[in-house]
Amino acid sequence: MWAIPLLLVIVLWPTKKAPEKRPETVWLPPVELAENIRVTPTSQGVQNTSPLSDERALRQAITRWSQTWSERDVPAYLSLYSQDFVPPKSLSRERWAQLRGERISGKEKITLSVQNLKLQINGSKAVVKFTQVYTDERLRKLDHKTMVWRKNDGQWLIQSETTD
Repeated sequence: MWAIPLLLVIVLWPTKKAPEKRPETVWLPPVELAENIRVTPTSQGVQNTSPLSDERALRQAITRWSQTWSERDVPAYLSLYSQDFVPPKSLSRERWAQLRGERISGKEKITLSVQNLKLQINGSKAVVKFTQVYTDERLRKLDHKTMVWRKNDGQWLIQSETTD
């Protein structure tokens, strides 16, 4: 007998409903009036040579250098070195290119990563320092590398490199 009154109390007990949002309390973003909007024309024919675009292009060139080495694409890899590249150990550029090509294509798999990249761009010349992690089927090597890149005809190319 006592269950029926208890059930009625539970069913009929008042509950709080969430307040309904009225239209005037809903947030809307501000509207910009058309007369306050000004469109300025861009300069056509002017090439953007800001340091940011140079940095972006240089970073892309470094990535391309790393990828072509990892992919063992010798012609693409060597194309990133300028014609006046100064090879180590007093080698001629031609002899250096031949040795690099043999060394790269002779590997089954190469993985190369560039870490802790630091760039110093001064006009058409850049000094790039980074940690190079090289891995092939027999070797894993960590080197600190310094490269000098020169921008020639809008393209960044390697002029010299040293390994510490």
